[in-house]
Amino acid sequence: MKDFEFSFPTQIIFGADAEEKIGALSQKYGHRAMIIYGSERIRNNGLYDRLAAKLKEYGVISLPFGGIAENPRLIKVDEGIDLVRNNEIDLLLAVGGGSVIDTAKAISLGSYYPGDVWDLYEQKAKATEVLPIGVVLTMAATASEANGVSVIWNEEQNRKCALTDVRVCPKFALMNPELTYTVPARQTAAGSLDIFAHAFERYIVRSQEGVLRDHLCESIMQTVIEELPVVLADPASKEGRSELMWTATMAHSNMIGFEGDYACHAVSHIFTELFGLSHGEALAILMPAWCCMMSSREPEFMKKFFSHVWHAEGGDDEALLWDGVKRFYRFISSCGLATTLKEAGFINVDTDRVTDKVLQGETQFIGGGFQKLYRQDVKNLIELCL
Repeated sequence: MKDFEFSFPTQIIFGADAEEKIGALSQKYGHRAMIIYGSERIRNNGLYDRLAAKLKEYGVISLPFGGIAENPRLIKVDEGIDLVRNNEIDLLLAVGGGSVIDTAKAISLGSYYPGDVWDLYEQKAKATEVLPIGVVLTMAATASEANGVSVIWNEEQNRKCALTDVRVCPKFALMNPELTYTVPARQTAAGSLDIFAHAFERYIVRSQEGVLRDHLCESIMQTVIEELPVVLADPASKEGRSELMWTATMAHSNMIGFEGDYACHAVSHIFTELFGLSHGEALAILMPAWCCMMSSREPEFMKKFFSHVWHAEGGDDEALLWDGVKRFYRFISSCGLATTLKEAGFINVDTDRVTDKVLQGETQFIGGGFQKLYRQDVKNLIELCL
């Protein structure tokens, strides 16, 4: 096991009616809050009004800021920063999933920064001060409720950039699984594949190999495999939703390791930019394709992955590997997601153009924790996604 430092600054309140604590917790950090959310669903189901009333009970004034899209846009971040400055907001409350929370983090970072917040995501500058963030989680996927990572899409440049800053780890996360009951099936499935990816991409890092790490990653991946079909069959399965919600937080809050081979994540951002696929939909296409590639290059490791996680079987190594690949693809299809770009509606894909986008600038390779993928490798991976 490698040496490490670990802190978990987010206070987690998990379970029924967790959101009722929002007033008592928020008053510790501010008295003029902006409630950030996505669709009007939280207005229509009464959640927004309940939260605003609870905040008022504890002396916290609230201002709404809705319309956050599935892939969070820079333009909405800029709009939110203006609202913060014009209304003397001192607390951000994200009610939603990863896109809403990531938007809150970007607003937090940009509210005191005098320049363009995109400078921070391009690593040209660093914020000197940030606004505190609280979360009411309504979708399990990114673990943004318990980490300092945010990903923002600059539509003008057609680029997605990630930024990690521990200062924007939420102060608290209120996690009631019942609030995820109304998440549509496609989003539930895509979010769960993102959960799987966070464990998968830590699992394959050679420098972190160890019994505990392996078992933790395998358990998270197996939980997604077992519980996602339960939730898709019964969206109001409290136990299934609970398992997925906590699995998501564990998968990407460094509790199962700090490093990852994020080759699939790197390409997934390009799939979002070029094809408009959600993050989870892109990962659902990329991960099994990556496994196909590595089955010929690293058969011993892939045998371990397929047998431990997918319970693959076969009379010889080749049969076991093929059975594992088929099980992975079948699972994704059974969840209603596309397994190829063609299935997702993209027929004539220019693989050179996609590869150029992945390796733009001075980037020579992606990944590295398991294998470095250079230009021809990236192109081969994209071709396997067709």
